[in-house]
Amino acid sequence: MTDGRKSYLIAYDINDDVRRSRIAKILQSHGERLQYSVFLIRIRPSKLLKIKVLVEDEIDSSVDSILICDLGSSDREKQSMTFIGRRGYRDTVIPMIV
Repeated sequence: MTDGRKSYLIAYDINDDVRRSRIAKILQSHGERLQYSVFLIRIRPSKLLKIKVLVEDEIDSSVDSILICDLGSSDREKQSMTFIGRRGYRDTVIPMIV
């Protein structure tokens, strides 16, 4: 029996550092970061609508873009994705020079 959750692959191309950080925080709070700007999120479709609203409030739609791919159920997700090399991404701390 499924709990109604689906898997979504979300990628972004955000022009501004501040907006990019905000989008990353939103997505990290809901899923797994696979690459620098790619996230895997397993949620109910209704929760995805809430995430879309949060993201749309942050971006500048004239220069930024977000791609959301529906991978289906968790079982189907495993069949839809193939990794070559290291799976996952760890944020690195980049020193800020003031």
